[in-house]
Amino acid sequence: MSEPAADAAPQREFSPRYRAYVLFVLMGVNLFNFGDRAILGVLIQPIKEELGASDTEMGILTGLAFAIFYAICGFPIARLADRGLRVRVIAWAMAIWSLMTAVSGLAGAYWHLLLARIGVGIGEAGGSPPSQALLADYFPIEQRARAIAVFVAGAHIGIFLGTLLAGYIGHEYGWRTAFIVLGLPGVAFALLVRYTVVEAPPRGRVESAASPLRSGSLWQATRHLFEGRAFRHLMIAVGILWFSNVGAGQWHAPFLQRSHGLSLKEVGLLLSLLSIPNLIAVMVGGVIADRLSRRNAAWQVYVPLLGTLISIPFLLGFYLAPTWQLAFASAVLAMLAAGVFAGVLLAAVQGLVGPHARALAGAILMFSSNLIGVGLGPFAVGALSDLLAPAFGDESLRWALVLMKALPLLAVWHMWLAARVFTEELREAPPTAAQP
Repeated sequence: MSEPAADAAPQREFSPRYRAYVLFVLMGVNLFNFGDRAILGVLIQPIKEELGASDTEMGILTGLAFAIFYAICGFPIARLADRGLRVRVIAWAMAIWSLMTAVSGLAGAYWHLLLARIGVGIGEAGGSPPSQALLADYFPIEQRARAIAVFVAGAHIGIFLGTLLAGYIGHEYGWRTAFIVLGLPGVAFALLVRYTVVEAPPRGRVESAASPLRSGSLWQATRHLFEGRAFRHLMIAVGILWFSNVGAGQWHAPFLQRSHGLSLKEVGLLLSLLSIPNLIAVMVGGVIADRLSRRNAAWQVYVPLLGTLISIPFLLGFYLAPTWQLAFASAVLAMLAAGVFAGVLLAAVQGLVGPHARALAGAILMFSSNLIGVGLGPFAVGALSDLLAPAFGDESLRWALVLMKALPLLAVWHMWLAARVFTEELREAPPTAAQP
């Protein structure tokens, strides 16, 4: 079978300066990716009131409408990226999701916004997995956790800006204007990606041409990845955590409005500030994991395990605090602990797979996190809030969020199971491309 075009290219070496440039451009891609996602979560209440939707319907809008198409499209797009030019995939995907975010502001009815949200999901399916695969080829394994932590930091900067600006613009000019103003700049950034970022050195130079990771079907490559116990347990843990944390996070804005009487502008400010401790945790977590994993690679799993465990009581404090000030203080501590999870675990997953399945591994991880977490999580919280409403009234959302906090303990158990075999399976993973 012939080699992919990207692999047939002449071998190239990239300077540390250019690799840093690529890293920060891809961080920008992630910034727009999560910034655009954050807009809808902040604007749930005014959209719900104008369109006359229930909490369950808004849960579908913030979750399932996005996640189902994100998950379905993620696999073929990732396989295309693994076999072809990842930069083009990223640029086209970014242009699509940014445009559909802007189109959301033109929605005249609930189903219009539903269709636009589906478009955002299709576009964003081509953002993160190819970006992770590209970074895994630009940076050697001993630098990868820090590099992907910087990439993930873009998500938290995007959440900060998205929530802050969506709250302000939505309060002053309406929710429709917020979508349009915040969506269009991503189209221009997609052009920057397309014409200034080049592919990493040829992938898998020492991998067998007959490997299922290189030349097999999508099903063969996927089955090969799930043969690893660590990979399976990490996928389960990611799905559970995103179901609990991301599902709940989509409802933090209406929770603060209903239970603490805050305005849309105040909610946007507070939620944007919470991304700062999360950002700090992502960066510090990457450095700690890189240093500890030099002694034992399993620390790439133990670090997010401990962070998740520590965050649970502080998240409960956020939901149960009697004042917004105490709730915010507890949330800051929760973010400092929970924030180490994403970047470190993404790097751990990339270390378990070969160079010709990195985008696919990222897509599987995104499938687990988005279909289960982003898709079902917000829907479950909304449905649970509606179910509890007859007994708790406006406080039904508070108790729905509290009930979600039992689930991270199950994720901690799966991370522990993954950590037990991680070092062994990392040694058995297919070799990566030669390092620059």
